[in-house]
Amino acid sequence: MKLRLSATILILLAAGCSNSSPEETLIEQEEYKSELEGLLQTEQVRNQQLALHLENLDTQIVNFERDRDNPNVEKYVETVTEYAGGITENLNKMDEHITAYRNGEQLNTGDVVKTRDAVADTVEKYEAAVGELELTDVLEREHSNVVLANEEITEAVNQIADALAAEDDELLNEAIERLQSATEYL
Repeated sequence: MKLRLSATILILLAAGCSNSSPEETLIEQEEYKSELEGLLQTEQVRNQQLALHLENLDTQIVNFERDRDNPNVEKYVETVTEYAGGITENLNKMDEHITAYRNGEQLNTGDVVKTRDAVADTVEKYEAAVGELELTDVLEREHSNVVLANEEITEAVNQIADALAAEDDELLNEAIERLQSATEYL
């Protein structure tokens, strides 16, 4: 309703302030109408996507409630909590290495390698712990997302270590972007 009212007001203002012919005004109005229809269509698609997302969330809530008493769910949550703490700690260390490098400080490549290896160890511990669990459908989907994120995180951290060793700013920036995009899986 507001969109139509706004469109009507703009058309009236444009027509009143304009010295153009009625044909030009009509053409402009049709172009404006076409733009508005495009915006409306975009918003309708977005509304459908949000409705599907809400429906998905409702399904997940139902599944979580159903699986609440499953001992594997509790073990999985503990595993993910431990994994998240380890990844966060090691990525913070890697961030410290990056900050030191960008501040022109001398880096100990051994420390960078230890941090890189610690990330890989954290990922391996997570995968070993989850491998011992019987996952529900919901947990299996979550696990799949974590596996995808782990691949990206591991590769990005390897790239960061290589970039710091080679003092390659371009590769470092690419690796940081890759690491940041890994969160879309989580």
